[in-house]
Amino acid sequence: MTIVPETKISVPPLPADTVRRPLLRRELDSIRDVGLVCAPAGYGKTLLLAEWAEAGRPSTDTAWVHLDGDDDDPRLFWGALLGALARCHTVPATAPVRTGPDGRGWDLSAAGRPEFGAAVAAALGELDRPVRLVLDDVHELSAPEVLHDVARLLRHRPGTVPVVLAGRWDPPIGLQRFRPQGRLVELRADRLRLDRDEAEALLRRVGVRLHAEQLDRLYGQTDGWPVGLRFAATALQASPNVEGFLARFSGVDRMVADYLVDEVLSGLPASAIELLRRTSVSDDVPVALAVELSGREDAGHVLAELESRTALVRLRGRTLQTYRVQPLIRSYLRGDLQRRSPRAAGDLHSVAARWWLERDHPATALTHAALAADPALLVEVVRRVAVPLLVTGQHRALRRALRRAGDAVVAADPSLSVVAALAAHQAGDRPTGVAAARQARRRWPPEPSAQLVVLSTIADRLGGLPRILVREIPPGESPWADGPPPDEATELLSHVADCAARVRGRDGAEDLRPVRRTLDELLVRARRTGRDHLLLQCHTTAAAAAAADGDLHAMREHAAHADALAGARGWAASPAALDARALLAHAALLAADPERVLRLVADALHRAETAEPRLRFVLEVLRGAALADGGDRPGGLEVLQHARVVLGDHDADRIEIALAATAEFDIALRLGHHAAASAVQGWLAGRCGTAGEAVVMRARADVLGGRVDQARATLHGLLDGGPRAVLPATVVEAQLLCSELAIRAEDRFAAALALRDAVGLAEPHDLLRPFVHARPVVRRLLAQQYGTLEVAHTLPGRALVLAPPDGERLDAALSVREQAVLELLPSLESLEEIAADLTVSVNTLKTHVRSIYGKLGVGNRRDAVVVGYEHGLIHRTVSPPRRATARARRHVPGRAGGPTRRTG
Repeated sequence: MTIVPETKISVPPLPADTVRRPLLRRELDSIRDVGLVCAPAGYGKTLLLAEWAEAGRPSTDTAWVHLDGDDDDPRLFWGALLGALARCHTVPATAPVRTGPDGRGWDLSAAGRPEFGAAVAAALGELDRPVRLVLDDVHELSAPEVLHDVARLLRHRPGTVPVVLAGRWDPPIGLQRFRPQGRLVELRADRLRLDRDEAEALLRRVGVRLHAEQLDRLYGQTDGWPVGLRFAATALQASPNVEGFLARFSGVDRMVADYLVDEVLSGLPASAIELLRRTSVSDDVPVALAVELSGREDAGHVLAELESRTALVRLRGRTLQTYRVQPLIRSYLRGDLQRRSPRAAGDLHSVAARWWLERDHPATALTHAALAADPALLVEVVRRVAVPLLVTGQHRALRRALRRAGDAVVAADPSLSVVAALAAHQAGDRPTGVAAARQARRRWPPEPSAQLVVLSTIADRLGGLPRILVREIPPGESPWADGPPPDEATELLSHVADCAARVRGRDGAEDLRPVRRTLDELLVRARRTGRDHLLLQCHTTAAAAAAADGDLHAMREHAAHADALAGARGWAASPAALDARALLAHAALLAADPERVLRLVADALHRAETAEPRLRFVLEVLRGAALADGGDRPGGLEVLQHARVVLGDHDADRIEIALAATAEFDIALRLGHHAAASAVQGWLAGRCGTAGEAVVMRARADVLGGRVDQARATLHGLLDGGPRAVLPATVVEAQLLCSELAIRAEDRFAAALALRDAVGLAEPHDLLRPFVHARPVVRRLLAQQYGTLEVAHTLPGRALVLAPPDGERLDAALSVREQAVLELLPSLESLEEIAADLTVSVNTLKTHVRSIYGKLGVGNRRDAVVVGYEHGLIHRTVSPPRRATARARRHVPGRAGGPTRRTG
């Protein structure tokens, strides 16, 4: 028998950083006849089988043969196979596998004859224990006689010797005959590639830790190719700049390129490599595109052969027969094409751009157009795809293509500059958008094209950028004159922009119902056609229109939809998303939830560092008002005053101006800063003229100056058809102020009537805030009228629960038992039921109640509840009676009265 090197017939040792793959090992364990592990170089075939062999010890031996080109000689092939079997410790020294059929050893000069293979198969059948046989790198075999020997071995080997073949492509030995009976277990590249968790484990084993986003990028660059990940891991160990490495890592990296040339591409025909090189310009390669790029009618057949024979090419789409090459190989081939002929590469990108454009793949077409080094083609493609990409939210694709084209190309064409401005601004990069918008206006041609006018009109009406149009087209007027709209996407975006301009530019008297109906129709069309970014803009504009129309429920609903969509699609930094977040915060402010306002605004302000001044102003206003509502009035006033500095001379919505002015005025008055209050009055008048908010401010100033009758007259003038208020809450606050003044004049009937009107105005919109922050005398009247549990879940009841104590001390010492009884008095339970819940007699309970009345200075149950709410003696929760009773029991340690406490 010939001498065989140990390394040829030994199971390879596993590296220390091996990522174990138990799921694949279990599939290998299921092999009873034949297994095939087939994938291109670098997919870890040998490592997986070595791990499997190691896991099977000591119960099962593995005979391992590492094949190479020399094994095309039958004598060397059989010598290596028998040598591997002889190394197995479970094979006895006297077994025919070692001694040969006659006990005198194997005569390898007969190798290659059918009877020799039959003798080996018979010897294998006499083994006492099963043995696995692994033939690694079986693709190295090409001699027909050796391949025939392997095929005969598979047909005649005994059931105790499963055979696993590993190679880069299927060996031509008729394996298909094993498939129908389920006798062939196959593991191919799609199973051998590492998943994301395994990739992370591989990197961690060598001490490389990446953030989730970085890991996603690296995984996308390698597509889970194990050797590619190992190259990256090795390089990352020595790289101080992870981001820089990830930006550069591709198939043109020297280590990767050498491996690809030597191990992957060297075995392919030159014609196949040339086809892959020419089609590498496109990530996805449908067969029809491959024909166009390669000039070969048989391109589909070549790709199919490469997919089935080498697995370097993966079939992605069954309908278009779309293929994709492994990413690192594709990047190498693309770089090789660029080095060989930059002009040819540009021409191929031009072909791909036109092919994808005609098949309605705008983002892909634009990417190729930007790489084609053909400015005319880029302008043509941008004009056709810009708006479809904008309305679907593919701003990155637009911006990436324009960056690749270069600043000079974009600056030379106003259409490209307008698109660059829109894409940057809608993606949240306002500084870049502003620069591009100014550039477009500077380059405005004497006779602009219709499309340039339409795009510029959209940009101007959406707002947030410097004006581009030389001749402004008023809102409501069509930007495409008398002709039809260019396409559906442009028509829809133009209508949304027009609605936004009409909402933003209204003077307070315009009827917004037609605008809201138009937006409802646009929402349906945007949702039906899958234009998600347009849907976001529709919801935000509809929320703003609803706010301007006083429909706060619709405002909340649309803003919530917009906020959820922006969060799901990663558009949280876009102006529409930030506006929606501001509207949500405004809704939370009106619902008297300052903590939620601060949470919403904090996230939005972080994303709005470069946003337009108007948006930052609004967010700061909401933050200042929430700080004051939460108890920090000096801090809130400072933020509100700074917000006006942020806005400066820039335009803002009337609602935003009114909200800022009323919040700052109220805080300034409460802090006694009368000069500051007067200053913000003047600011409001300069911005909004004579609005209802200014009337209420004047009335409050009159009250402060002791001119109560004048204040009442002023308010009645407002409520009887005076200047229209901008904010729905303003009229509610006016009614509450009327109620306060009537109480001071001891006109209880007028006070109750004004309070009832305030509640009636506020309830449809859930305007809690005016009641929560009403004056103590008004809240006392509110408690008298709405202080029982029947109305605890209505707006007045919730306002009583949320309202802060008056700050007046009550010199009453309630025992623990009396405190528990007082907390149950707002419930619908009778005294008998309360006594049963507290496990005391009715007489004892009545004694406690009389004591409570005496200490609080009241004469009945309702007044006791009112005083309890006013002074914070009743816990500020809204709970069903039985739950409140259970909580009260937990507060009472025993039946006897506990120690007293001072309340206030």
